[in-house]
Amino acid sequence: MSTYFGIDYGSKYTGNTVIAVLQGMDIMFLAVDKKVDADNFIYNATEHFKPQWIFLDAPLSLPGVYTQKQCKNTNYHFRLADLECKAMSPMFLGGLAARAIELKNKLQDNLGTTVHETYPRIMAQRLNLPEQGYKKSKSNLSDCTAQVASRFSKNIRFNPKDVKTWHHLDSLLALMSAMAHEQNKCTAYGDPNEGVILV
Repeated sequence: MSTYFGIDYGSKYTGNTVIAVLQGMDIMFLAVDKKVDADNFIYNATEHFKPQWIFLDAPLSLPGVYTQKQCKNTNYHFRLADLECKAMSPMFLGGLAARAIELKNKLQDNLGTTVHETYPRIMAQRLNLPEQGYKKSKSNLSDCTAQVASRFSKNIRFNPKDVKTWHHLDSLLALMSAMAHEQNKCTAYGDPNEGVILV
């Protein structure tokens, strides 16, 4: 039975981190409560569910100029993947990026779980969610969720009412990238020597 995580990754104690879990044919959500360490929560959830891989919405590498890797990009602020996806700079995100990279290494080294970087906004654009008011107002959440739900196979058991915030929806979009990866349908943005974003 395959298990994958899609994670919308937020500040450590704000309660803005949500994990979308695909286990077999069921999708469920694990939302971190405020004042709970999000990184420990993700680690413990990974230890429990043992996902084949995790798709995390956070930078998992720095621009290549800092790591002296063989890459063509010489930008000190953005990786090639960030430029292609119009994503925020890992340098701007600072502490969040550092946490994400540390968490990825712990999950891979201690639990053997593969962690990929993803960017839900790209998936949202592919599904035409901006036309449904993506992240404009809480009142648009149900329409955007219905649009996403319509893309799932009928075999997938999923309750749209479980999507209670935009963080839930972004975790679901991250999970869709994980599901696409299973079918070799992901697009890789960026330079593999520097760090890629899979959507």
